Amino acid sequence: MQISQRYILTIHDLFTMPGGVLCGADAEVAILDGGIEIDRMKFSGKVGPGGSGYRRSFTGKPGLIAKLVIGPCRIQLTEESLPATSEA
Repeated sequence: MQISQRYILTIHDLFTMPGGVLCGADAEVAILDGGIEIDRMKFSGKVGPGGSGYRRSFTGKPGLIAKLVIGPCRIQLTEESLPATSEA
């Protein structure tokens, strides 16, 4: 049986302000397993300022981390518990 972990990646404050005008921006987030990149997520648009951010869920192996590669935003990766399953 392979163990899976559910993650929530939250993006905060994805925007730029050229000339004082609030505009969308681009960001890339790398998902790392033991320091090795196993996936990359790209985001484009405007999130914030303020608010609870944009959330995306995914499932992977336990122990993954996220690293902001490109973009003017903040990220947060949290682990969520998966519902218990019964095996026959």
